[in-house]
Amino acid sequence: MIRVAYLCEYPSINGGENSLLSFLLTPESGVEPVFLSPSSGSLSERLLACGFEQHEFSVFDNQGHRKSADVVSSELSILIGQLNIDIVHANSLSMSRVLSRVADTLDFPAVGHIRDILKVSDKVISDLSRLDLCLAVSDATRDSYIAQGLPAVKSVTVYNGIDSVAFKRTSFAPQQNHGEDAVKQGLRQRLGISVTSIVVGAAGQLGLRKGWEVLLDAVEMVLADQEQSLDLHVVLAGLRHSEKQESIEYEERLRARSQCGLLQGRLHMVGYWSPMFQFMEGIDLLAHSAHQEPLGRVLLEAAASSVPVVATDVGGTREIFGDSGAILVPPGDAKAMAEAILETIVDQRSANERVINARELIDTRFHVVSHRQQILQYYRALLEKNSTS
Repeated sequence: MIRVAYLCEYPSINGGENSLLSFLLTPESGVEPVFLSPSSGSLSERLLACGFEQHEFSVFDNQGHRKSADVVSSELSILIGQLNIDIVHANSLSMSRVLSRVADTLDFPAVGHIRDILKVSDKVISDLSRLDLCLAVSDATRDSYIAQGLPAVKSVTVYNGIDSVAFKRTSFAPQQNHGEDAVKQGLRQRLGISVTSIVVGAAGQLGLRKGWEVLLDAVEMVLADQEQSLDLHVVLAGLRHSEKQESIEYEERLRARSQCGLLQGRLHMVGYWSPMFQFMEGIDLLAHSAHQEPLGRVLLEAAASSVPVVATDVGGTREIFGDSGAILVPPGDAKAMAEAILETIVDQRSANERVINARELIDTRFHVVSHRQQILQYYRALLEKNSTS
């Protein structure tokens, strides 16, 4: 059993945290996890429920201000020194930089996880290069950082994994005519949406990079063209984490659109939704309008749930769906997204074919067992290298 300390920056659970937990909860994960993370919030509650060891660690003070780099490094070094661990693994780009500042003082491997595609400074690349290994969630992500100067030998691609069984859409016998309607009630009854309505689902943080305004523009185009014949709703699940003024104003603009115009009574912003498989069971298709997406976990969840997907052709999205698992459109193109949404609704036969193709990819390339095997392979290689150095 490999004892691994995982560094997590925020108290919330998003795609990165869900991907990590899905790996650690697989049978025979081969890892004894120790979490260094904020001690309150949804992540801490989940760790407690899972029975995982946790120690308080935060880059923020009690007033919510970010601590200085020297203070964070000192606190991290002291905490790590008190724990008997084999590897320390930072679960985000930001925490990878935090870890890099103490990596040279450690007697065991330091691993970073890159889950964002960003244009970064030379200092960021220098920090990442001090780690023993960086795990990128897609080839697109890895290529982005190599192009910016990260040594290729310091990075590998490890796709996120998903448990398809847990997300498999429930099957109903033909005689159970009300069965699927009953499943949809969880989402739709809460929102007052008929089971006969078409629901476009969307999920992710309420941030500018997700491009939600493009999606809403697209849905308005569909409604304007089909207003009399299509009972269409949009359900957007997600929270805003950034406290920047531009992010606050962005959320306000999104919410304002639910109060007027074609989206009045049709746009439902439901905040954080868990478990996601219930969300997937209540929608007819998932639309993802991100301007950039390293490897969206919600896209894996939709594919595993046999939900048709319309998404922007950015980052690692094509690595998930290939050429035949979803309709991919250019980022920022509301007209193209509107056409793709309408095509998915109207041509259900083709949509079902894409769903089947996507499921095949999910059950092979992105299965959580494959993810686990890769992670353990790199852990063991690092430990072997460390023992001989």
